[in-house]
Amino acid sequence: MNSYTRPRYGRRVVAIKGVPGFSRQFLQKSGTKGQLLWLVGSDAVKSQLFTRLARGAGVRFGEALEPIFFEQLTSERRVVRYARGVPQARFERIKGKRAETLDATVYAWAARQLIGVNFDRRAEELSSEAAPKKQPQVVRSAWLNR
Repeated sequence: MNSYTRPRYGRRVVAIKGVPGFSRQFLQKSGTKGQLLWLVGSDAVKSQLFTRLARGAGVRFGEALEPIFFEQLTSERRVVRYARGVPQARFERIKGKRAETLDATVYAWAARQLIGVNFDRRAEELSSEAAPKKQPQVVRSAWLNR
């Protein structure tokens, strides 16, 4: 792991590992000395993601996404299991569903935090005179061209 990421660390190529726990930070550096490993609090990220999806706000999706994307995105649910009489919350996969999209989304969210995008500054850049204006999408109907 380190033999690949260490020479590329300056270009922000890093090793990440998902770890359970709702009280974990989204992203934190591993405490192991000499390791360039970032720990992703996957339960915390999934919890925030599902909260935003339930509210219907805060997450944007492209129009070209297939239905399988959304099936995989919602492939887990939060459950409470008892271990030695103590309730413990965790995410469990719904039987028969694949979770690649959910896992990739969790890691993408952590990567976004790692690169530290300033969204206010980015909004200013996009609204400035120098920014290229987005062309309106016009769909020409073949029926009108007859």
